[in-house]
Amino acid sequence: MDSIETPIAEKFTDAAVSADQQPGLPIFVDLDGTLARTDVAQELFIRYFKQPTRPFEFLTALLSGPSHIKRILAETQDFSAETLPYNETILNYLRTEKRKGRRVYLASATDKFIAEKIADHLQLFDGVIASSPGENLKGSAKLDRIREQAAGEDFEYIGDSDADIPIWDSATQCGFVNTKGKAASFATKVQNVSVSVADLPSRPRAVFKAIRPHQWAKNFLIFAPLLFSHSYTDPSQVMATVLAFLAFSACASAIYIVNDLFDVEADRVHHKKKFRPFAAGTLQPIDGALVAGVLITGALIASASLLPFSFLLVLLAYIATTTLYSTVLKHYSTIDVITLTCLYTVRLIAGAAAISVELSPWLLNFSLFFFLSLAYMKRYIELKAVEPGQKLNGRNYSSDEVDIIAASGLVCGGLSILTLSLYLNSEYVKSTYSSPTLLWLICPLLLFWVFRCWLWARRGKIDDDPVVFALRDRISLTTAVITGSLIIASKYVHLGGLLP
Repeated sequence: MDSIETPIAEKFTDAAVSADQQPGLPIFVDLDGTLARTDVAQELFIRYFKQPTRPFEFLTALLSGPSHIKRILAETQDFSAETLPYNETILNYLRTEKRKGRRVYLASATDKFIAEKIADHLQLFDGVIASSPGENLKGSAKLDRIREQAAGEDFEYIGDSDADIPIWDSATQCGFVNTKGKAASFATKVQNVSVSVADLPSRPRAVFKAIRPHQWAKNFLIFAPLLFSHSYTDPSQVMATVLAFLAFSACASAIYIVNDLFDVEADRVHHKKKFRPFAAGTLQPIDGALVAGVLITGALIASASLLPFSFLLVLLAYIATTTLYSTVLKHYSTIDVITLTCLYTVRLIAGAAAISVELSPWLLNFSLFFFLSLAYMKRYIELKAVEPGQKLNGRNYSSDEVDIIAASGLVCGGLSILTLSLYLNSEYVKSTYSSPTLLWLICPLLLFWVFRCWLWARRGKIDDDPVVFALRDRISLTTAVITGSLIIASKYVHLGGLLP
C-alpha cells in the first residue's frame, strides 16, 4: 500500500518535549498551524467563493478589516471541529500537562465563534482568547490579551509563525510547531523550549502530491487523434500534441487543487481522501490557491502563444466545465457521470484541435459510451463502500441504487464495443488501412478489458478510480500496448491474402 494511506503522525513525527516545565505555568496555544495543521480562516475564505452568501455583508467586511471578514466567514460557512486535522503530538502534550494541574488556554487570531466550537469539542481549555469584530488578535495584540489573562505572571506559549515571535520573546517557556522563516531562526536561539514539533513533509513534496501527476494519464487521450490520423511521423504535429498534453495536465492539476480546497470537509470523513494534503493539513490553503493560479495562467499563456486558437477555446471550455462540475453538477445524480464523460471526450477534441485534424464521429460515439461506463464504475465502487441505507457523501446516490449503476455501466461498456465494430466495418477504415482486418482484434481485447474491470470492481479489487487502477495493472497496460500496436500495424503492414 502506498504512502497515501499512512497517517501523517506516524510518518513524519519528529518531536522533542522537555520534562522541566514549571507546574503552575499557564499554557497558551495557537490554533492555525499549531494545534490544528491547517489554517481555518484560509479554508473558510476559499470555500466562501464556492457558493457566496451574503455578498453585500462580505464586501462591507472587506472594507472593515480582517476581524470582520473572519466573522462573516464563520457565520456563513459550515465548520466541523470534529474533523479538523489536529496535531496529535501537541494535543497529547496539552492533555498531559492538564493532568498535572496546569491551566491551558486556546489563544488564536481566528474568530471567536470558531475557536469556541473547537474548545467545546476538545473539552481541554480553561479559556479562549480569539478575534472578534473590531479586534484581530495577532502578534502584539494577542500578547496583550495573554498578559491580561495571565495577570502579568509568567506563561508558556506554543505557536508556529513569524507573528508569534513577540509572544515567544515574552514567554517563560516556548513551544515551536513546524516553524518556517524567521520563526524557525528564532527557535534556534531559544533555550527554554518546552515542546518542539517538526512533522510535516517538505512543501514541494506536498505540492507534488496535491497536483496528482498520476491523473495526467487521462490526458493521454489527447494523443488519440494523432494516432488515428497517423500524423505521428510529423515532428511538428507530435510537438503540438505534447504541448497540448502539458497544458491540459497543468489545468487538470489546478482544478484538482481547487476541488480539494472546496471539498476539504467532505474529504476529511473519507477513509482515503482524508490523507490528501489540504484535508490532512500538510499544505496550507493559500499555497494551494497560488499553485493553482500559476498552473492555469501558465497553461493559458502557452496555449495562446504556441497552439491553434481552437485549442485555446477547447481548453477554456474544459476549465469552465470542470469548475461547474466541482461546484454544482457533481451533486446531481446522472448529470455528474454525463459531465465526467464529456470531460473525457473534450480531451479527444483538444487533441484534434491541437493538430488541426477532423475528429471522426465514430471515435466521439465510442468515447461517449466507453467513458460513461468508466464513470458509472467509479460511482459503483464508491457506493459499494457506503453502509446499507446510506447516501454517498457529497453525491446524490444511495447504497440501494448500486445495482442500477452497475447495470448502466455494463450496458454502456457493451455499446462502446458495438460502436467500435460498426466503425471498423465502415468504408473509411477499408480505404485508410492496409490490413483493416487486423483492427477487428481490438474488439475482443476491449471486451475483455471492460468486463474484466467490472468483475474486479464487483470483487472490490479496484480502489476509487478505474483509470488509476489501469495505470497500475499489468494486464491493462498490456492491453493498451497491443491495441496501439494493432492500429499501427494495420496501417503499414499489408498482409494481402493472408487475412480475409
